[in-house]
Amino acid sequence: MHSSTPLESQLLVTKFYVPTAPGRLIARPRLTSLLNKSLEYPLTLVSAAAGFGKTTLLSMWSQSLPANTPRIAWVSLDEEDNEPRLFWTYILTALNKQLPDCFTSLLMQVQSPQSSPLVTLLAELINLLVEQTDHFLLILDDYQVITEPQVHTTLAYLIKHLPAQLRIIVATRADPPLPLPQLLARGLALEVRTDQLRCTLEETGAFLHDVMGMQLPDETIQQVRSRTEGWLVGLQLLGLSLPERTDSLTFLQQVSGDQRYILDFLTQEVLERQPQEIQAFLLCTSILERLNASLCDAIMEQHGSQQMLQRLEQTNLFVVSLDSKRQWYRYHALFTEALYSLLQQRQADLVPNLHHRASRWYAEYGQTTQAILHALRAKEWEWVADQIERFSAASLGWRASAHELAMLWQWLEQLPKDVIASRPRLCLICTQILWGVAPQTMLDAWFDAAEARLTAIIHQDTSHSIFPPQTPHEQLLLLGEVIAYRALLLSFQGDGQLALSLSQKVLSLLPEGYSMARIFALYAQLWAYFTSSANNAVAAIESGLQAASLAQSAGHPVYNIFIMSATIRHMREVGRLREAYQLAQRVVLQGEQLGERALLQVGWSRISQAEILHEWNQLDTALALVEETIELCKQVKAPISPAVLHAGYALLLRIFLSRGELDMARSALQQTEQIGMGMNGPSYVHARSYHVVIDQVRLWLASGEIDCATRWAKELEIGQRQGTLFAHEREEVACARVLLAKQQPDLALERLEPVLQRATTGQRWGHVIEIRLLQALAHQMLQEEGQALQALSEAVRLAEPEGYIRSFVEEGAPMESLLYRLRRRNRKHGPTPYLDTLLAAFQQETKTHAQTEEPAQAYQLPEPLSQREREVLQLLVSGASNQDIAQELVIALDTVKRHTKHIFAKLGVHNRMQAAIQAQELGLLSKEM
Repeated sequence: MHSSTPLESQLLVTKFYVPTAPGRLIARPRLTSLLNKSLEYPLTLVSAAAGFGKTTLLSMWSQSLPANTPRIAWVSLDEEDNEPRLFWTYILTALNKQLPDCFTSLLMQVQSPQSSPLVTLLAELINLLVEQTDHFLLILDDYQVITEPQVHTTLAYLIKHLPAQLRIIVATRADPPLPLPQLLARGLALEVRTDQLRCTLEETGAFLHDVMGMQLPDETIQQVRSRTEGWLVGLQLLGLSLPERTDSLTFLQQVSGDQRYILDFLTQEVLERQPQEIQAFLLCTSILERLNASLCDAIMEQHGSQQMLQRLEQTNLFVVSLDSKRQWYRYHALFTEALYSLLQQRQADLVPNLHHRASRWYAEYGQTTQAILHALRAKEWEWVADQIERFSAASLGWRASAHELAMLWQWLEQLPKDVIASRPRLCLICTQILWGVAPQTMLDAWFDAAEARLTAIIHQDTSHSIFPPQTPHEQLLLLGEVIAYRALLLSFQGDGQLALSLSQKVLSLLPEGYSMARIFALYAQLWAYFTSSANNAVAAIESGLQAASLAQSAGHPVYNIFIMSATIRHMREVGRLREAYQLAQRVVLQGEQLGERALLQVGWSRISQAEILHEWNQLDTALALVEETIELCKQVKAPISPAVLHAGYALLLRIFLSRGELDMARSALQQTEQIGMGMNGPSYVHARSYHVVIDQVRLWLASGEIDCATRWAKELEIGQRQGTLFAHEREEVACARVLLAKQQPDLALERLEPVLQRATTGQRWGHVIEIRLLQALAHQMLQEEGQALQALSEAVRLAEPEGYIRSFVEEGAPMESLLYRLRRRNRKHGPTPYLDTLLAAFQQETKTHAQTEEPAQAYQLPEPLSQREREVLQLLVSGASNQDIAQELVIALDTVKRHTKHIFAKLGVHNRMQAAIQAQELGLLSKEM
């Protein structure tokens, strides 16, 4: 026996009904024949403007098909279906209604908090369909309301892999962003467009004669079609207006050809001819998208709406029945707009009351979004605020989609500022959900308002404590959350000391039971210790571990995973790679049990794993992991999505740099910049300095764009520094790299010294290793070998226990030369296994120095050659032509020429012969040469 899933009973069942044809219709065999062909194509697109009869045509045709061949699954879409999981819940439910229980397991999965990613669920749907003997036709009506990219992406995935058991028809007013050109080119899609839907002259005559009962001369019919351009709704409107006019041809000539003008003008003509009670009903209910008797009774404050709706349907007044039981209806969309315009002109004072009644009805039946929309139009601000708080608490948070964020932002923009300011809980919700997209001034205003309001309510004596005794538990908890969350955001904005002060006040003055406020405060400390002048990475990690533990014990597993992921990233900065990697593995396993609701949080840990694998020189594994993580995280649209994806693409930049794939590295850099455009200022500055700035400079230098790097460094000097102290530290290291590339080692050393002191004080040993390596290179340029080896020895001492490799290899041949010298010196005192490992990595990287104890000569190049440039150089010296090189390396001929140009510039030569001599002298060629 079929049993509905938990969410199925909450869906609008009318959205599954094939709309009933309104009154008499004309036969259109040419379109019926065309639609019959749709059963041969995976996708059929029915695309035209409103009023061209798309829904009516599909309704008539689908009901004319033999029973259950195929099984018709109809879904009438609306704006709320932009939520991806709700969209697919409707699709699966529509299919399930056609073959009960067949798709119930997938419905349970898509509604489960531990659900798999949508792509995984769609793969299961495809496999399930393949096993069926039944065939299905899925009709998606009004698809133009869908704007959420993830819905388009997942639907495109299904269409791409569609089995023969399912065919899809999409009816829409605007072409959706689906891969239609590719499908058409492969013969996998069918189009039904405006020109095909326009009524022909014969169909126009048949409509006016058979449906409207009008006898008109051929010349008038020609004018009707010309003025309406075959627009079905225009025909109907004209037909309702013409019967009483004897001079129909003159009238038609006076009417403008603009469709909207015709609609507005003739709707008034039609409306005014109706009895007063019908006019009142049409105008008052024009505020609704869908109508049923109960809702209309509430709007009209009277009974008898069911009979009125049936009467409207019988008189063909642009009302469409949405189900066979005649319970739900809708007006034609353009007819609704015209009625609403007339309502505002004639009874503007009544409009707020009508929206008020609709809002209360929707709230009573649990339709919060519709309740808010009508309350906004009624300007019932306090009621709107109540509904937004309930909506946000129930529906948003970690998993808020871009569509939901935009919707919330639109609601808040309409609320008066004093209403928001009077509601601390609403202010906190706004900052928590919109922190990544709202302007900083707006976030500050919400914080100020919340603190001021709570202080006014609960402070009776402000001279002793920000949390006085005798404060009600709920208000004290809320104030603690507000201050702690403010501290968290301050820690990203360069005011880490104030953030640390606020978070410590929360921890010292709030009792242990105030878990959420304490979680926020500890998490704020994690970042504040790291980014502020406190400069204590060990304390930061300890705060993170405490916050994660408290979140877990308080029953907030998603917060636990999120905070643990951030703590792991700090462990990596401290140089505790092995511990961080093991902890990340545990977090990923824990997160997988929570399904999609923790997907983004787990994404942080997976990226940390990939970063560590990169450092351990496992480039292929790291690349595969980060690419997989990015694709998974793209499926979830939430407030933290940009930050996670930014970190993922930043790591791709680093990996491609390591692989010498500079074009791919540039592409990854562009992705980080594009993502950053959607983040607010402080968030992007923090993310960019943390992940990107040094690798961007390295990319410029590797590409021979030293002018870009120099210009960036100069702009940094003359501009006003933004971001945290840690951000400045990363920028200083990047500037030192520019100075080394310009052969200015003394200036580089001056730049690095204060950075080294800060990193050492903060015990951020991963950063200390990088700085020591740059110091070693600078001393080598100054021919200060003793100091160079001393700096290198310190880096090796810190790096050896954790297995650092890439940090050394990235510095190229000069570093390899120094490592050989250090190994030769250290071997006097015993084996050097770690140095052996590092040098083996260099040999693998450059394919040089095989079986050699010492390099022939250290590179003395301002800019080292990339791996690809070394390969090109090897072939150039061997006498290979540019075409031979292109074929050997499977690259374009223009790419070979560009590499050759860069090689000559870096070697300071002008031809192949000079390049061969210089390369031989510098030991750039393998022993086979």
